[in-house]
Amino acid sequence: MRKIILVFSIAVCSVSLFGQQDNTLYFLENVPQRNLVNPALNHCCKIYISGIFMPIAGQVLPPIHFNYNNNALSFKNVIYPGSGLYSDSLVTPFQKGEDPTKFFNRLHQVNYMSVENHIDLISLGYRWKDFYFDFHIAEKTEFRVSFPKDLMVLGWEGNAGQSLLGQEAFLSFLGATATHYREYAWGTSWKMNDKLTLGGTAKLLFGKANLYSKKTDLTFTTREDDFAYTINADMEVYSSQPIFDVLELYYDYEGDSIVYKDTTYDDVTAKQMIFNTKNPGTAIDLGASYKFNDKISFYASVLDIGFIKWKDNVNTFKLKGEYLWDGWHDIRPSLMQDSTLINETIDNYRDSVIHLFDPQYQETSYTQWLTPKFYLGGTYQFHEKLKVGMLLRGDVFQHRLHGGVTLSANSQLTKWFGTSVSYTIHNSSFNNVGLGLVFKIPWFQFYLVSDNVTSFIWPQATRNVNFRIGVNMLFGCDKKNSEAKLN
Repeated sequence: MRKIILVFSIAVCSVSLFGQQDNTLYFLENVPQRNLVNPALNHCCKIYISGIFMPIAGQVLPPIHFNYNNNALSFKNVIYPGSGLYSDSLVTPFQKGEDPTKFFNRLHQVNYMSVENHIDLISLGYRWKDFYFDFHIAEKTEFRVSFPKDLMVLGWEGNAGQSLLGQEAFLSFLGATATHYREYAWGTSWKMNDKLTLGGTAKLLFGKANLYSKKTDLTFTTREDDFAYTINADMEVYSSQPIFDVLELYYDYEGDSIVYKDTTYDDVTAKQMIFNTKNPGTAIDLGASYKFNDKISFYASVLDIGFIKWKDNVNTFKLKGEYLWDGWHDIRPSLMQDSTLINETIDNYRDSVIHLFDPQYQETSYTQWLTPKFYLGGTYQFHEKLKVGMLLRGDVFQHRLHGGVTLSANSQLTKWFGTSVSYTIHNSSFNNVGLGLVFKIPWFQFYLVSDNVTSFIWPQATRNVNFRIGVNMLFGCDKKNSEAKLN
């Protein structure tokens, strides 16, 4: 059993996953996509068009947001060149001759990894007097995995290991959340005066598929004196997808077995999944920018305050209970060779386990809240063509705050070229150097943004990979608008 747990844990640690950042984009001026992180930050041109459905340009350089991060491990911490007899091979921390303690020391109490991929289908923006209106449709997939450090230690040492013997093994927050949904968004920014601009975006969401670990409270305690152990579990897992449906899941006491029945929908087409509107949701983004004086500006935004109501082909699984295995007292009847007590003990043991792991299955709709995000920052006009900025970013997942801080230098060097260089501390990682580039030719603007360009140079040492690319068509960029400062 411990080998299975260990192999599963290593596999999870080795997977490349993604999570939203967009820190460098926040201060990269003259890029319309800034309104995705602060709806008050609009564009200087009168009209812009973008998206994968934009003829020719949208297919040549499709607008994609792609991200990887975790808060504990890089690839070189899991697989690395060996030494001694294994100097010509790649090894893991758990091979003979290696010290797994170094690996465990890198882990946090709870470790997070996430994946995010956004594809912009179509985006439009239009300026009218002191207002800017925008609309976009995006396809979004997001995936997060969390696992506790004690799971790894328990898998390697067993419950009698020195690290956890006599202590409570913290196994909570073990789970995964995966979501695929489409977003329709309508946004407006309003320049109230020369100092203050406010913005907001209303979103209509349609979920396509979902796996949601809502609650995973789990502990494992082993006593020092007799190695008896106690398991406490309180878990809830929800899912909604069009591929299969669970019909029955219960324990049959007469047959002494778990009954599981499902059905697979082989006739589900991609068109049916793409245009599925049975899982509606809504969300809002809010933002503001304030020009304190000619040199200092402040910015704030909150994103994805909303939810999706999953109704289509939903499945709910719940586990709750406590199980105590009192080692000596449970095996003593066997040692006494008393068949009556042996049978009674076995029955009690089986019933206790069934009581703990007997899943409660339902087919009821459920609500999943999005992961809210917030940004707070400011810039200082250090030179005519140079701004320096600072940005605080955070999101809330599993009732925990995950944050980072970014320092940046931003410059619109010429009318056709702008850049931003950033440094971010995020997920306990200190080697994130970001870069943003913007090129403009008549009617077209090309942008490439990454929060960690070093990940492409030393991929084996990175815990964060991030980039956003795309092309915009711009119209109405007269001299007055092109030289306007975005506040």
